[in-house]
Amino acid sequence: MTFLNTNSTNDTNSLTESLSRTIHDYVPSQCQFIILIIIIPFALGCNIFVLYRLLTDKNLRKELYNHVIIAILFSSLEFNLIHVPFSINLFLTGSVWPRSIIACTIWRFTAYLGCNANDVLLAWAAVERHLLVYQSNMMRVSRNRWILHYIPLGFLVIYLFGFNASCFFTLACLTKYDFSVVFCDATCLNSVVVMSTWYLVVNQLFAAVLAIVFSLLLWIRIVQQRKRMRKNVEWRRFKKLTIHVLVITRLFIFLEMPYAITCTLAYTGYFTNSVLFDYFNSISLFLCYIMPILMPFACFFGLKQDLFPKHIAPSTQNTNEKKQ
Repeated sequence: MTFLNTNSTNDTNSLTESLSRTIHDYVPSQCQFIILIIIIPFALGCNIFVLYRLLTDKNLRKELYNHVIIAILFSSLEFNLIHVPFSINLFLTGSVWPRSIIACTIWRFTAYLGCNANDVLLAWAAVERHLLVYQSNMMRVSRNRWILHYIPLGFLVIYLFGFNASCFFTLACLTKYDFSVVFCDATCLNSVVVMSTWYLVVNQLFAAVLAIVFSLLLWIRIVQQRKRMRKNVEWRRFKKLTIHVLVITRLFIFLEMPYAITCTLAYTGYFTNSVLFDYFNSISLFLCYIMPILMPFACFFGLKQDLFPKHIAPSTQNTNEKKQ
C-alpha cells in the first residue's frame, strides 16, 4: 500500500499485528482478564437497563436524538455478549474455545463491528445533533425526517454490517487462523489493501475527527447563544441535547485519540521502530478495545436526566397553585 510512503504497507501490517501480539507484552493477559471480569457484569447490566428504558418508554423512544444512541447501545451489547466471553476465555486458558473456523469468524466480526459501530455512529450523532438542535422545525416535517434521519441511520447500520462482513468473510480470512492469539490472528485484513486502508482512514481516523470537531462546534454554539436566549426552556433543551453527545465524546477522546495518533504515526513512518512506539501502540490498542465495553456507562450518564426525570412533588405543586 502506497498511501503516504513506500513503507506504509509494512507500517500498517505491524500496527494490525500488534493487536494480536505485542499487546500481551505490555498489558499482560492476567491483567486484561481481571479488568474484563470486573467491568463486564456492570457494563452488561448498564447496557441492558439503558436499552430497556429507551425502548419501553414511549416518550424516550420517539425522540429522534435517542435513535442513534439505541444503535450504539445495540453494537455495544453484541460486543459485550458475544465478543468479550471469547477474550476472557483466551486470557484465562491461553487458547480459543471452541477451536473452530466459525467461532473465530464470529469473534473477529463482532469485535470489529462493535468498534467500528461506536466510531461511525458517534460521528453521525455529533453531526445530526446540529440538525436536531438548530433545525428542529425542519425536522418536524415527515419527509425531512426520513431523508435526514431514518435513511442515513439505516444506511450506516447496513454499511457497518456489510463492510465488516466483506473484510472477514474473504478467502484469506477464512483460511488463516491462530487459536492462541486475540481474534485468532486478524492480520488477514491486510491481505486486501483497500479494505485495511479504508478501515483505518475512514472508519476510525475520519470518524474520530468528525465526532470531535462537530461536538466541540455544538458546544461553542450553545455557549454563544446562552446569553441571547437567557437560559429559557428552549436553551435548556439545547444544552441537554449537547450534553448527551459531549459525555460520550469525552470517553471517545480519551480512549480513541491515542490509537488515532499511533495510526497516523504508522502511516507517516515516524518513530515506528522504537520501543516507546510499541509500548504506546499496545496501550492505545487496549484502550480502543475497551471502548465498546465502557460505552453504556457514557450513555447512562449522558441520558441520566431523561432516564430519571425529576417530578414535582404533589405538595410543592399544590403550594404553587395556592400562591397563584
